[in-house]
Amino acid sequence: MVDIDLNGEPEHENGTILDTPKANPPTVGMCFPSGYEFSEFCHRYAFEQGFEMFVASDILKTEYKAKGVSKKGVGELEARPHMMDRLRFKCKKGGVKKSEGSNVTGCKMFVYGRVKNGEFVLVSCDLKHNHPLSPDCSRMMVNYRSIDGPTFDRIMINERAGVSISRNFGTQLIEKGGFDNMTFNKKDVRDAIAVERRKTMFEKGDAAGLEDYFKSQRELNCDFYSSMQRDEEGILKNSFWSDARSRGACKYFGDVISFDTTFSSNRYRMPFAPFVGVNHHGKSIVFAAALISHEDTESFIWVFEEWLKCMGKPPKGILTDQDKAIARAISEVFPGVPHRLCLWHMLQNASRNLGKLAEWKSIDTLIRTAVHDMLDPNEFDEAWCLVMDKYNQRGKGWMQDAYDNRQQWAPAYNRGTFWAGMSSTQRSEGMNRYFKNHVDLECGLVQFIKNYEFCMNIKAEEEKEDNFDSVDTPPQLDVDKSVLAEYVFRKVYTNAMFADVVHERKGLTHTNVTRTDSLGSLVLYRADEKLTSPHWRKRYKSYNVKVDKVKGELSCSCQLFEFRGILCRHILKAMDVEDFQFVPEKYILDRWRKQVRSYESIRVSYYDPEESKRLAKAKELTQRHNYLRELAMHNEEAYKLYTEATDALRIKMEDVVGLRKTGNVGDNSICWWDPEARNVFGRSRLRPREHNERALKRLAQPPEEGVIKTPVDKRHVGRPKKGAYSIYDKSKKNLASTHAEIAANEELIRSTYGHIPSYRDRQEHANNVHDACVNLSYNGPVLEDIPESSQINLSEDVSQTFDYDAFVWRKRPGGRMTL
Repeated sequence: MVDIDLNGEPEHENGTILDTPKANPPTVGMCFPSGYEFSEFCHRYAFEQGFEMFVASDILKTEYKAKGVSKKGVGELEARPHMMDRLRFKCKKGGVKKSEGSNVTGCKMFVYGRVKNGEFVLVSCDLKHNHPLSPDCSRMMVNYRSIDGPTFDRIMINERAGVSISRNFGTQLIEKGGFDNMTFNKKDVRDAIAVERRKTMFEKGDAAGLEDYFKSQRELNCDFYSSMQRDEEGILKNSFWSDARSRGACKYFGDVISFDTTFSSNRYRMPFAPFVGVNHHGKSIVFAAALISHEDTESFIWVFEEWLKCMGKPPKGILTDQDKAIARAISEVFPGVPHRLCLWHMLQNASRNLGKLAEWKSIDTLIRTAVHDMLDPNEFDEAWCLVMDKYNQRGKGWMQDAYDNRQQWAPAYNRGTFWAGMSSTQRSEGMNRYFKNHVDLECGLVQFIKNYEFCMNIKAEEEKEDNFDSVDTPPQLDVDKSVLAEYVFRKVYTNAMFADVVHERKGLTHTNVTRTDSLGSLVLYRADEKLTSPHWRKRYKSYNVKVDKVKGELSCSCQLFEFRGILCRHILKAMDVEDFQFVPEKYILDRWRKQVRSYESIRVSYYDPEESKRLAKAKELTQRHNYLRELAMHNEEAYKLYTEATDALRIKMEDVVGLRKTGNVGDNSICWWDPEARNVFGRSRLRPREHNERALKRLAQPPEEGVIKTPVDKRHVGRPKKGAYSIYDKSKKNLASTHAEIAANEELIRSTYGHIPSYRDRQEHANNVHDACVNLSYNGPVLEDIPESSQINLSEDVSQTFDYDAFVWRKRPGGRMTL
């Protein structure tokens, strides 16, 4: 019994495909081995003449009918030319004109062939057309447009890299040398990408594909952790995963994490929730990720419990936005773990809830002064209560609610705890925006996880480059080796963190310390720092510094080290006065050191520390080919020698690999080395039927018992969007201030907070500080016309507490840029 290949091309008895006749005009009596060669011949002729043909009628062979092949079949059961007993081709402009503007002209051109005595014979034909032909535009016709395999792979690589379709097509256009060499257009690229997305969704279902991905990752590395939660009907609800490299990084930097769910990542609108931290370069790093179906307490509890199972311990601190469901989940799963609310969101909520009040500008000034300038919890409490009493906000509304939860967001209550410089969820939101640049909202779960891997690969490579730069390239900064701390940290800290040390050292030019008292080996200093404001506005801030040279104890009331892990300028100045000979070891944090860490050598799917053998072979082959190509271009003799040698090598390599050849010496009618030329004539569809959405749905098997099911579309079920009103709206020009407004704000602050003892003492001391105490040779930036409430406390992350983009920049009369 002869085995019938339902999907392959027809073979000759010796296993080779015979050479296709050249595209001479069709003539009655021409013979072909099968309908495949007949079809290819007709399409080649039409391409050279400048028109298109289609199958007007066909009859399937009996043996293929018995196999289940039909005209409506999909995949292996789809009818193909070599399975036909009869074929009739007609010009595409043949038929009846049904509407105005139709391109049908009633052309009678046709070619008809059928099987006779084991051969496919051209029985009759009519080659006359009633319309002009366009041989120069054949490449634009649908029948002759195709995307070859290597080009399709490059297109999908660009798609995963977040390249737009227009730029994706443009790269192919440049590579192929112009439109005349293109066998597809931009629409074909868009369709090919859409087909690939649908294919990933319907092959096994998104949820099953995601489950298979997790299984493959565990086979690659047993330390890969994943979990999937389903409902009573077996539909995917939530998923959580963390690869071996991320789990290893969490052991070093997972003390403080940021968690946010503001980004819906896929066609099911499942929010993407990454666990983000800060690495030794001060950059964001992902420890784990989750896809959740609902932003409710139950879902967050499940996610945090999976974190505990994965990492083995809770974080030392977690930073989120003001969401009650997240707060309840944290209190249940992470009892006792400090939970801090995003400070930026709190100030946004202030403008949203109080912005419509007539006294809002004054309230905003006082709130910001209390938040950023009140250093002590008691002082902050008194200042906040004064504002509530003055504007009748006590016992009701947002201010009272914020005051009740002040331990979770107020800097005065959190400066003494290490938060790696984070005071908002900006890192999580920034990571969400980063993923959003590489993820289309219509992609399925499988496509999303591939894009997630790509993003993680970029992050891993960036960290590798930062590690190399920290070891190989000294920081390009103005280093003052006379400052002990700067000399020490230059050797042990990464470049990025050493830059923060240099920033604090530069602050020494306008900082002075005065010894106030001593208790044994403990020495007390008052540090006076002149704010970077014009000389006509004498502005100072004072801090209390404690130095114990014998015990190696250092502390400052600004608490920058406790908050960010970097010694502040006030301590550096006191160390210089006390003439320290070394920096105490506990003030050199391991998390900022430029040392090799174990997770950097872990191999995961998206990152291999060592170049693989496959890549090494590809690199060597490329180098060999480039060298021979350059030699072949020198003269005609070298070019002829190169082509003859490659032809002979091609035939030998096809024998070794086992490819079927088109004849013994190759098909002379097309170029064997050009994949596009082989795909144009008799090609498959640009959008194969087996990849169409309707066909995929028809072929999709119902999920077996116990198999996880794909989630339904969860559009518009996330947290409701909040009101659009905000003082940070860049379209509103309400932030410009004048000297009169500045003076009014300062008078408002003094009149409101002036009777607070600690605040009054600081102001009196600042007024009595002489300019001679401070180095006035400072030539740093000038910040003019900033209300005192907008000054940023050193204990806070600068990028989080002041919205630079929203502030109105303007020119000072002298020409210097000011705020």
